[in-house]
Amino acid sequence: MPPDPLPPPGDNPDERLARLARRVERERRARLEAESLLEEKSRALFTANRNLAQLAASLETRVAERTLEANDARERAVALAERDSLTGIANRVRFTDRLGALIEQARQSGEGFALLLLDLDRFKETNDALGHEAGDTLLRCVARRLVRLPGAWCVARLGGDEFAAIVPATEDGIEAQVQALQARLRKPLRFQGQRLEVSASIGVALFPQDATDSRDLQRFADIALFRAKVLRDCHARYEAAMGREIEVRRELGSELARALRIGEVVPWFQPIVDGTSLRPNGVEALARWHHPQRGLVSPGDFLAIAEERRLMGELFARILRAACPVAKRWLAEGVIQFLSVNVSPSQFRSGNLVQDLAALLAELDFPAECLVVEITEEILMLDLDGARRQLQDIAALGVRIALDDFGVGYSNIGYLRHLPFHKLKLDRSLIADLGKDPKVRVMLSAIVDLARALDLGIVAEGVEDPHQALLLAHLGCRDLQGYLFGRPMPEAELDAFFRHGASPRRAAV
Repeated sequence: MPPDPLPPPGDNPDERLARLARRVERERRARLEAESLLEEKSRALFTANRNLAQLAASLETRVAERTLEANDARERAVALAERDSLTGIANRVRFTDRLGALIEQARQSGEGFALLLLDLDRFKETNDALGHEAGDTLLRCVARRLVRLPGAWCVARLGGDEFAAIVPATEDGIEAQVQALQARLRKPLRFQGQRLEVSASIGVALFPQDATDSRDLQRFADIALFRAKVLRDCHARYEAAMGREIEVRRELGSELARALRIGEVVPWFQPIVDGTSLRPNGVEALARWHHPQRGLVSPGDFLAIAEERRLMGELFARILRAACPVAKRWLAEGVIQFLSVNVSPSQFRSGNLVQDLAALLAELDFPAECLVVEITEEILMLDLDGARRQLQDIAALGVRIALDDFGVGYSNIGYLRHLPFHKLKLDRSLIADLGKDPKVRVMLSAIVDLARALDLGIVAEGVEDPHQALLLAHLGCRDLQGYLFGRPMPEAELDAFFRHGASPRRAAV
């Protein structure tokens, strides 16, 4: 502010004081205004700083929260990547990593271990009959039982109904371990009032005896599992010779479908005779495969392959198409009264059997009342109500039904009262001890009396000597079948017996 001009001459002191006072007042007001403005700006700056600090703190908190969430998500992702979502045990990825790590540790320590690969028996049938919820329950139960395996280093579900376990083991001790595991797995469980049977086939390979790297160890255990699955509910230890056997089976599997198409698989016939007259009463058609290079392939081999490759329906149709015209001729000649054929459990459970039977009978113009289909009790175990409906539909076609292999396994006689059976086929294991063990005769007599009371026919299979035949006829068995009367044979050889009375036993191949 510029200084006041000098007072004009003659200016008195009071005026000068007044002007000074006015100047001081102006300066004071200016100072107050400046201080007020500065205070206002300071408050605004303080508020801004405080807001920035709060924002920074909030951002820091959110960053920390997001970091925790990201870590949790990462941990969950790792868990999902390494754990089976249904059972909670390790999955294939985790198992593969763990197996590789254990091999490295074992190389350092010199300690051996066993790799067990497990495949549940009849799991697909359980799933199909009772639904996926029952199948999931079964898988979780198996996982829990495997986790309790003493000393297991790793237990995993590899996918579907296949599991794996790595256990410390020596070559001498693994047999007992596997048997104990199978016994643990066999304990049945309940699902919605249904009894679920549990069993598994197990393949075993040892480190370092069988293989010294992860890939070969898994491959060899898988080969052993393949061998075990042929018999079901058993285990197999890898042997070097298995590799060629598996290769042969795979070759046969690829050739079987072709063999069915071109007619290499044909029916052979085994006579079933009247227990009193010993004259032929019927024939059972059995599939036989004469391979152009391998010769006659064992039925046990190619039937198992047909099951694995889901060819049983095609095989059944092939045998029926070939057997019915032959049997129809024998029926017309009056030399037999019926043709008997086997139905596999997988074919029965496919749900197509009734429709296929009706179509084949119409196509072949074969009398339904002269056809007997043989089923095993295994068909009834998973879904009795479903089996009852299907058997009733088969009986409604006019086809007769025989319960095969009766007297072994569970042999639930309640089935006989509730299901439309026409015949019982006594298992050959019962016949084998007839005449040797008095209790067998008593038991067979009771079975025959039961069948007679329920108006069921009896067929005794596995008859091999005349003494057995006489005892069975005396007990009341109407139909007898076995090597005493003839092995399964081609059409032409059985024709010779019917025409000339030649012994089927001599004509058999």
